[in-house]
Amino acid sequence: MYRELNEQLAVIKEKGRIYEKWNDRLEKLNQEEAEWKRKVQQRLEHLQKEQNDVDRLNSMTLSAFFYHLIGKKEDRLEKEELELMGSKAEYDTACQMLTDIQEQRSHVQRELDGQRQYRFWQSDYKVLWGKKEDDLLEKDVELQQMAEDREHLSGELQELNEADREGQYLLVALERAKKALSSAGNWGVYDMMGGGVISTHIKRSRMDDAQVAIMDAGRHLRRFQKELEDVKMAVNTELHLGGLLSFADYFFDNLFVDWMVQDKIRKAETQVKDGLSAVRSTLRVLKDEIQNHKMKLEHLERRYCEHIERVN
Repeated sequence: MYRELNEQLAVIKEKGRIYEKWNDRLEKLNQEEAEWKRKVQQRLEHLQKEQNDVDRLNSMTLSAFFYHLIGKKEDRLEKEELELMGSKAEYDTACQMLTDIQEQRSHVQRELDGQRQYRFWQSDYKVLWGKKEDDLLEKDVELQQMAEDREHLSGELQELNEADREGQYLLVALERAKKALSSAGNWGVYDMMGGGVISTHIKRSRMDDAQVAIMDAGRHLRRFQKELEDVKMAVNTELHLGGLLSFADYFFDNLFVDWMVQDKIRKAETQVKDGLSAVRSTLRVLKDEIQNHKMKLEHLERRYCEHIERVN
């Protein structure tokens, strides 16, 4: 039933493979040509420098006269001429390599020009593939199930990624809060030791920073909890949220009550660290599930394509 369509797909795929082979080769030759042009220029500059060194020794410059007086001009000239010969050989080699690359490039370009009708082979292939896929989806129960499974996995993966993204935002906010609270606590100790007005002001400023960060964390925590509810069915292992949820219930209900007291600052810092630990633990589970879903989706996609290809 699909024999003719399969033959057309096979022909387009093979022609496309050949076209891509020549196209890849052309891209590599373009890179090599640019590299050898750079080397030719470098070696030309070096050759010109060596030629200038020989020319200076052959002329009656002060340095040439100096070498002549001490009886070493001929030795010096011989050394410079040998270096000039070596530089000329390197320059000629680079020119030859560039010429060879350019000849290869011209040959590959001619091959590509002769197959320009296959530049858009992937689009043609997708059209035929889609025609066969649509027809099979109307009558092939196994393919229909795989299509449903694929959509389900894709949806779950999207939700997992959204949860992970919101968890990362929460992590950043809690890290900011931890840093601000730690600084406030240190300045608080200094303040109790007689630090004065300045230390009190800095401590209060750090507490303001902590307040902004924690309010931001609270917003992201609520969003994170919502995202986790959405992915609960997608996660195969238990999300250990006990620490996170108890942290949220206690910490945000008692926000900024008597925080200017030193022990309250340290207690808040400890609670933020506990919250960070709970979030990181949850994110590790999410990362594992994201990777697991990606692998399942890739495997299902291969089965789906192979199934369509096998049907004659």
